[in-house]
Amino acid sequence: MNSLIDSHCHLYYEPYINDIQGTIDECKKNNIYKLLSIGVDLTTSKKNIELAQKYNEIFCTVGIHPNSTVNSKKEDLLVLEQLIKSSNKIIGIGETGLDYYRDFDKNLQFFYFEEQIKIAIKFNLPVIVHTRDAEDDTYLILKKYSNNNLKFIIHCFSGSVDFAIKCSGLGCYISFSGNITFKNANNIREACEAIDIKKILIETDSPYLTPHPYRGKKNHPSNVKYVCNEISKIKNIDFNTASKITTQNFNSIFFNV
Repeated sequence: MNSLIDSHCHLYYEPYINDIQGTIDECKKNNIYKLLSIGVDLTTSKKNIELAQKYNEIFCTVGIHPNSTVNSKKEDLLVLEQLIKSSNKIIGIGETGLDYYRDFDKNLQFFYFEEQIKIAIKFNLPVIVHTRDAEDDTYLILKKYSNNNLKFIIHCFSGSVDFAIKCSGLGCYISFSGNITFKNANNIREACEAIDIKKILIETDSPYLTPHPYRGKKNHPSNVKYVCNEISKIKNIDFNTASKITTQNFNSIFFNV
């Protein structure tokens, strides 16, 4: 059986942080041998590095989430650069992007999104993109920087089929989470069907977005198997093929393998 990778989780939150080894062991029982823990601000980015340095199975990103921009300072971007130099376990920038779901300052989000893209270009790292209720503006920024040999991953895709096709056309990878298993998620399944599986990643976004049939409970990285299974059904391929291709995609994006 091919191994799986959870390409997006937040291991510095409970319940994982109190038993990281237990979390890793549970993942290994489910044939998951790599976890990518994603930063949302300086504090979580620093915690991420500590975890990645301690555990072989954990890799990490550093970044400032759009919802964290209101509490960020420009100097934080310089700190991000210093953090990147501190560890070879940092394999991406993010999550960054645009989120118009709640109160927001569009100019502030634009600034931090673009500045983190520039950092990614400088260090030749992929960018993990968070986008919510902001498809048009997200696409414009992605398009602006798409000719920089830069790899973008649209994480936890929940947008329109058109947005998925347009982003894929720019060379972006699309990552699907547990919400692809929800009964009312037809648009997400249609987006998955519309794009090449060689552009697809799987993730849990743990501890959020627990897949069916465990919706309502805290998510766990081992649940990435349910996302893989749903994609295998949508793509009409067997589970092993879906796991093999999505793992290859991850290794290609982050390790140039």
